[in-house]
Amino acid sequence: MSGMTTDGLKIRLAACGVAAIGFTLAPNQARSETGMCQAPERALFSCAIGAKEIAVCASDNLAQTLGTVQYRFGRPSRVELAYPAAGVDWRAVTRGGTLAFSGGGGAFLAFDRLPYRYVVYTAIGQGWGSKSGVLVERSGKRIANLKCATEAKSELGPALFSSAGIGPFEESFELP
Repeated sequence: MSGMTTDGLKIRLAACGVAAIGFTLAPNQARSETGMCQAPERALFSCAIGAKEIAVCASDNLAQTLGTVQYRFGRPSRVELAYPAAGVDWRAVTRGGTLAFSGGGGAFLAFDRLPYRYVVYTAIGQGWGSKSGVLVERSGKRIANLKCATEAKSELGPALFSSAGIGPFEESFELP
């Protein structure tokens, strides 16, 4: 994808997400103050990527065996990608993990929609500061890394994974 602008990549990814990946289109609804998440949902993760945003939204009743979690991409006024679809067992396609670094650490959530995987991450390390965004893979190969342009708001981590019944990510994940 050399020579492609960041906006071109976003448009291409959005088109792939709707046409090939099978993401659901969310209705254009009023959003809560948390941006992409609708009241009474809470944002487990959110940040801006240029003019668009990424978010992981959870229902207000999220617990070990209750509630929902969904990855979203787009604008607060128009969600372009929402995965998994409402009514789908999100725990079957969502895994969480943590990262340890010298002087820091991180956490991530991986959403599998084969052959694609979307990994929302946040991390901090000594010497390089903080990183956050969404990594997109196709058949195990990275095809995009959309970095947060604003500071990420994140609840990702072991406490959330345990309280929400999010299973462990069993593969290796290398921070981009």
